Amino acid sequence: MRLVIAILGIGLLVSACSPGSQNGTPTTTTLAATTTSRALSNEICTAGDLPFSDSGLVAVLGEDNGDASSLSEIRWDPASDCERLTISFGAGSGAPATTLGPIGVTVIPYAGVVRIGLPPELIETSVADSLLEGDLVDSVYAFRNGERLTIDIHAVDGIPIATRAFTTTSPASLVVDIVRAGTEAVPVGVTTTNTAVVINPTPGPGSYPIVVEGYAAPGLTSLHVQLNQDGDLLVDRSVALKGDAGAWQFFTSTIDDGPIGAVALFVGTVDGGGIRDTGALVSVNVE
Repeated sequence: MRLVIAILGIGLLVSACSPGSQNGTPTTTTLAATTTSRALSNEICTAGDLPFSDSGLVAVLGEDNGDASSLSEIRWDPASDCERLTISFGAGSGAPATTLGPIGVTVIPYAGVVRIGLPPELIETSVADSLLEGDLVDSVYAFRNGERLTIDIHAVDGIPIATRAFTTTSPASLVVDIVRAGTEAVPVGVTTTNTAVVINPTPGPGSYPIVVEGYAAPGLTSLHVQLNQDGDLLVDRSVALKGDAGAWQFFTSTIDDGPIGAVALFVGTVDGGGIRDTGALVSVNVE
């Protein structure tokens, strides 16, 4: 479930509102690739001496207190060698916010994800997700962990990225610049579907306990985490969700023990008979 608005011109302004759901099943929208009329100059996100980082904590920004209470829109400006996302915020009065509370920006290199932790007072969002399909940035998700909102920027599969970030005031915005990282390490990436995004585990080697983490589509009230081997269902547990229709919903579940060897992890919805319906499938070789 993603909504994308493409505006031809200097940039692309994305303001995606998630539709509601019925009976706990999210409404889905077919996504079209976004375009711009021409590439922008690389100077938009490489000028100045603010360094880029390809791993760990990139920046701690904002003030101790800010008036931003909602995420209002995300602007995407692609250039030939870099891409910029400008995230705008609203105040409780409905006007644009002037200052931001504390924000943390981190790169998760194995996943190819830039994660942005938003201030605790920023609890509303008009953006659930956006498909960008750039050369570096593939998509953006806003998800809620409890009451806290977080933004994940997903890189294109197999592309290592580096980022830098800074804020502006009056109006308040967060600017995130992304370039290709100068490393030979290729990110494993994440498993993405319209129902669930699985950040952990990644396909490939693994071990117990398996910590399953990610976010579920807006509107869902539960997910199933299943572990299969050779066609046999060995683990099947339900994860309760709040059914938040405005943002994706963080989930976590730990499988302490199970079979060794090649297993198939399914995270998604099941039908009335408990048979897998839609969701993410991750192949893990447990050692």
